[in-house]
Amino acid sequence: CIRDSYNILGENGADALLYNVGYKTGKFYTERQRDTSRVEKMELLYKCISDDFEAKWGKFEYNIDFDTLGGEVKVYNSFLADSWIENIKKNQSYPVCAFISGYIAGILESVFGKKVFVEEKKCKVQGNEFCLFEVKKSFLR
Repeated sequence: CIRDSYNILGENGADALLYNVGYKTGKFYTERQRDTSRVEKMELLYKCISDDFEAKWGKFEYNIDFDTLGGEVKVYNSFLADSWIENIKKNQSYPVCAFISGYIAGILESVFGKKVFVEEKKCKVQGNEFCLFEVKKSFLR
């Protein structure tokens, strides 16, 4: 399905679509967690990270300055990259985890109330050990 998105829409189109779907998923999930667990800020972020690991989405390691919302997130065993490698059986020249980029952005925006932009800089499908996402505060409203 994701490979089809890239084949039909091209790299930029598929990335935009998957980022937005991931973003809305991250926001929805985090807001639902806030409502059901009644935790805020860092406790909420840790709850989301823990749940993602338990769901086998990957191991998320956040290295972010939470005052400026800048930094990076490493994801080991990304379910998207691992699935791509398992099914396509070859490395790609471009990252394929745009959904996770958007998902991280949605979570961080929901937790901290500030817009961020997340870009995947390295992907496991490119032969890397993990997927690396750069987080920047967005100047868009």
